Amino acid sequence: MPWAGQDKTYTSSDETHPKHRDPFRFIPADDFYEFFSGKHRPTSVTCKPEDQAVEDKTRNAACHNGRIFRFNDDTLMLIQFIRPLVWRIQFDPNRQKGSEYTDWNTKSLLEGRLSKMTRVLDTAEEIVWDVEFDPTHVTHFILRSIIVSRGKRVPVVELWIQRNPFRITAIRRIKTRLTPEVSPYGDISVDIPGPGRAIIWQTTENPLRHDGRATILSVEKKPQAKYMGFGGQGGKNLFKDNTYLNYFNFDNMRYNNIYAKGPEEAAEPLYHSEPFWIEINRHPSYMSQVATFIDNFSQVCLDVGKTDRSSFRIATRFNSFQAIFMAGNTIAEIIRLYTSLIGKPRLMPRYVLGNHQGCYGYDRQWKVEEVVRKYREYDIPLDGMHIDVDMQRGYRTFTIDRDRFPEPEKMFLELRKQGVRCSTNITPVINCIPDTSYVPLNEGLAENHFVLDKRDIDPSAPTCHDQRYMQYGNADLYFTNPNDVDRRPYPDEYDFEAHFNKSVPFHGGVSYGDGQGAPGHYPNLNNKRTREWWGKQYKDLFDAGLEFIWQDMTSPCIGDAYGDMKSWPFRLLLESDSWRGEQRRRRLSIPAPADKEELKTAIELWSLYSLNLHKATFKGLKRLESRKGKRNFIIGRGSFAGAQRYAGLWTGDNASTWEFLSVSISQVLSLGLSGMTMAGADVGGFELALGESKFADPELLIRWYCANSLLPWFR
Repeated sequence: MPWAGQDKTYTSSDETHPKHRDPFRFIPADDFYEFFSGKHRPTSVTCKPEDQAVEDKTRNAACHNGRIFRFNDDTLMLIQFIRPLVWRIQFDPNRQKGSEYTDWNTKSLLEGRLSKMTRVLDTAEEIVWDVEFDPTHVTHFILRSIIVSRGKRVPVVELWIQRNPFRITAIRRIKTRLTPEVSPYGDISVDIPGPGRAIIWQTTENPLRHDGRATILSVEKKPQAKYMGFGGQGGKNLFKDNTYLNYFNFDNMRYNNIYAKGPEEAAEPLYHSEPFWIEINRHPSYMSQVATFIDNFSQVCLDVGKTDRSSFRIATRFNSFQAIFMAGNTIAEIIRLYTSLIGKPRLMPRYVLGNHQGCYGYDRQWKVEEVVRKYREYDIPLDGMHIDVDMQRGYRTFTIDRDRFPEPEKMFLELRKQGVRCSTNITPVINCIPDTSYVPLNEGLAENHFVLDKRDIDPSAPTCHDQRYMQYGNADLYFTNPNDVDRRPYPDEYDFEAHFNKSVPFHGGVSYGDGQGAPGHYPNLNNKRTREWWGKQYKDLFDAGLEFIWQDMTSPCIGDAYGDMKSWPFRLLLESDSWRGEQRRRRLSIPAPADKEELKTAIELWSLYSLNLHKATFKGLKRLESRKGKRNFIIGRGSFAGAQRYAGLWTGDNASTWEFLSVSISQVLSLGLSGMTMAGADVGGFELALGESKFADPELLIRWYCANSLLPWFR
């Protein structure tokens, strides 16, 4: 079995349960790096012509701007340029032929095919460029990006791929006031002529390790280098060093569940995953920055000099390893390069920049109206009002309870006249309690729009009675038993055995605490047909006068009686939403039929669902008749890189503490560096601090208002 390590903490009666040994589970980065066997460590590469071709012997489109290299253990790596200043490394130990690397991108990038994306960007940027490959050097292969201008071919970036021991070094011409470092090769002499040419990035020697599923790439880390970005991760500082980081979308209230150290612990996995960072100051006097983006929807583990101060280790637990590297003279240039690949935000309505108010508990129309009246009475600006699930009829998404909100149309209109736009909370779950009047449930069942209970069964736990779900709370690992009716957060008598792996709609449920919430089915948002259906469900709300959407519980968040880590069961099979024609080769215990969408385990696609949720909502709003000619806005709780194409982001369920105030500043700045221009934290805190009975004290709230008023999103 690829993973042999044992969890450090056992707080359940299931200490010997196979779940502890199941490779399809979350493993904290510190445990992963400690126990990772990584028995495969290729040490040398060749570049064979036959690996550059597809089955019919024609050239592989993936090799147009790069080459496929074969290691001494017969695994293959694709190294290619995406832009003159951008290169990508792809590695999958399960690919045996060069033809298994294709021209297709993941769904996080703007275009399906790299070749099309290249053409679109070339036209927009008005450049002509090429890639040269030099296999004649004795010790290295050289890939070189070239700008073609006025008949001249000007080198931009050179990738020196050392044959043995394997190593990759990136070199480019940069502006400098000092003599640049020239050779990374020790006793090996490499001629790099011309002024201003310098090493801007390189791996360690023999940097690759894999076990057939997980992959680690080790990159050289200079002592003076600093790293910033990292999406919305916590931590005391804007710059991160000497730490582990986990990217794995997680409903992590108070940022306290894995390590119990609160928001100042950078390793804590949070609601949003954006494994993107910028290295600065590698050479203090050079105009050179290099950024990295790990394009993987599953768990990503980083070791930022924690184990070895001279090494930055990057690990993907599942799927192919895809890393994109960007070089630029300035941070602004880096951000432009990055967002040209994953997308830029749309122009938003002006009210988004105003003062917004939201609260769990506005459960009557008069309460909402009274809050707005008080803002006006005290002459406090208010531009947005957020009404939580309290407005729904029995926690039924897309509904309005007409008993408690008797005239929502009038309420929305009157508030709009006062300059206040309204949103409501939309969670990606459809209440499954039978109700003949609930159209989303009945239509979803009739038209097969829900995720089915189909699983990739662990041979060590084959029956429904063997199932356990992994959870973390206050640094304790524990397991929940889905067969235990008493564990469910509200009365829910469904028969787990009758649903388990029976290809019927998956039965989960959303919990808002204190027994509030409802069981439900989940829209199959990794399917385009269902995304279009989901978008249509907003019609009644917007016809009533709603202006924008508060997209919550996006993982999706599921009660711990129904799934792993308060979300999907790790081995539940989801549609992969791959681009047409691109089907990843993977052996599953239940393979998808040839005419069906490929299925993968939920843990492999962990953050894709939330990306598709925001996409479905955004496109659905654009199609509504009531929204023609208007700018739409979504504020979401978590997703993956590229979500800014569809939504803004708030940083999840924080608490009323000074630590959360401090961390919120660096979080939002870091998200801005990643292209998420509309971001913010819950001002004053969403949760009580641990052990407290009151929310933010006046001084904390005043300070929070002062600080966060300077950030893009304020609620």
